[in-house]
Amino acid sequence: DIIKSILDAKSVNEDSAILEIGCGTGNNTLLMSKVTNARVIGMDQSEGMLEKARAKSDDINFFQGDAVTLKSFADGEFDIVYMVDVIHHIKDIKTMLSNINRVLKKDGMVFVFTNSHDYIKNCRLTSKYFPDTIEAELKRYQDGWEIEAAMRETGFSNVGSRYVEYPTIKDAGSQLIALAEKKGYSMFHLIAQEAIDKGIEKIKEDMEKGSVDYYPKDLLVSGQK
Repeated sequence: DIIKSILDAKSVNEDSAILEIGCGTGNNTLLMSKVTNARVIGMDQSEGMLEKARAKSDDINFFQGDAVTLKSFADGEFDIVYMVDVIHHIKDIKTMLSNINRVLKKDGMVFVFTNSHDYIKNCRLTSKYFPDTIEAELKRYQDGWEIEAAMRETGFSNVGSRYVEYPTIKDAGSQLIALAEKKGYSMFHLIAQEAIDKGIEKIKEDMEKGSVDYYPKDLLVSGQK
């Protein structure tokens, strides 16, 4: 659904160049390369993540670099730059977006997948069971209007946003318990262990009553050079 959302908005071919910022272990990067046959680069600051990405494919350039400066890339190098659940880690989004604009070709597009404040407060399964995460996450995540404003200030046109809905995750309770127990999301490092334990117990109680399902979606903010 992520890749389809991008390619529905911006057509590419085997001569196109695409950059994923914050690619992690490369799952989206690999899929983008497979369905487009374009030149796809995955960039992340974590060498540990990149080692796992490189183990999945020898055909993609997985590159360690800085998301804000993009100093290793030339002006007008890419047709598409995208990131998934990354921008909330970036403090200086205007400088980053300015450099994304720089490395994009004319009519190139940027795609930012993130969580809106409304979604964090009202839709996340983690917010339901671990409400102490809400305040911390609202401080970390820029709201959609802030990202749109930053895109316009850094020279992008046709700026807009919409929700991208993903398939329902059935019986998500056990998965969420496992993530909470090992603090698999960074948000769990921002709250007390007591709050985590309380949330796990509430999940277990609800699982005894029926399936704990999750209806995930992202806010997609895009702009054109």
